[in-house]
Amino acid sequence: MTAYWILFAIWAAGAVQFARRQYQAYNRAFYIFAATLTALMIGLRYNVGGDWFTYLNMYEIIAFQTLGPALTTTDPGYAFLNWISAGADWGIWFPNLGCGILFMAGLARLAWRQPNPWLAVLVAVPYLIIVVAMGYTRQAAAIGIICWAVADASPKRLGRLVLMIAFAALFHKTAILFLPILLLPVVVRSPLLGIVGAVAFALLFNVFLGSSSDDLINNYVNSDYNSQGAAIRVAMNVIAAILMLLLRNRLGLEDFAKSFWTNCSILSILSVIGLLVFSASSGVDRIALFLIPLQVVTFSRIPYALSTTGRPHLSGVLVVIGYSFAVQFVWLNFADNAELWKPYDTVLRADDLGQ
Repeated sequence: MTAYWILFAIWAAGAVQFARRQYQAYNRAFYIFAATLTALMIGLRYNVGGDWFTYLNMYEIIAFQTLGPALTTTDPGYAFLNWISAGADWGIWFPNLGCGILFMAGLARLAWRQPNPWLAVLVAVPYLIIVVAMGYTRQAAAIGIICWAVADASPKRLGRLVLMIAFAALFHKTAILFLPILLLPVVVRSPLLGIVGAVAFALLFNVFLGSSSDDLINNYVNSDYNSQGAAIRVAMNVIAAILMLLLRNRLGLEDFAKSFWTNCSILSILSVIGLLVFSASSGVDRIALFLIPLQVVTFSRIPYALSTTGRPHLSGVLVVIGYSFAVQFVWLNFADNAELWKPYDTVLRADDLGQ
């Protein structure tokens, strides 16, 4: 567990230092270094995560296929990385690293848009980084791309927004379902752009999900399959959602961002109903994973929302750090499947380089 706590300590120290001095020019180089180190930790892991052997089996299947069949084995973006890696005999570390870079680049960009970027990433460390990015490789890449899209989203960039979500869907097709949430603030401001966005969504839905929509409904709605920890993940999102709805006018968000995160908050609260209504929790859980960045934005802005001077209360920063510490401590020590993440190991120490 030492590696995870070192990662936590790096971002926690940066959050405190940034809150005290706010020298952004000075912090930028260190911020990029810390983000790069985190991406490497995600991408160069070895035998870490609940789906490690599932992804390894996927890599081995793709290794014996030509490009065309390989792209139909799983989501095409992830399949392509595996196909390239298998052709060069690099091993599973290459697609892991590629997805880790996509994830961390998006998260770091979204966090940089927050008043304290270090604190924003710290909020992500205990669960979004350690559990999701080091466990759900494909969906983590899609989440990172969506974070990048959200960081720069505006009504004037509708085309770019649609393309970014399409790119995310290359790594996890369910990312397409996130597009209507991003388009809703556009619809309110410009019905014409909303219509264009709706047409784009319909086309992308047909491309990515049209042939598999029945399977998705059966697997995520009608089946009895339940995801471990789904209720906890939803509950964490709901806490952030309630705070967002209560303090959204004090969080310093621009209009588009405020509308978008408000919609995410409402969806997070509705996901509780989803857990109660549907026989399977896995479908709700998959959507909940895409909503975790709501925690990053909300919790990192709380110290500023409670300040009357525009500068954060250090005590507020410490409270957020303490909350994040508690989340990581509880998960690492008490989660049912945490043993699959322990101990952290890297391909740099493995003879077979992750194959």
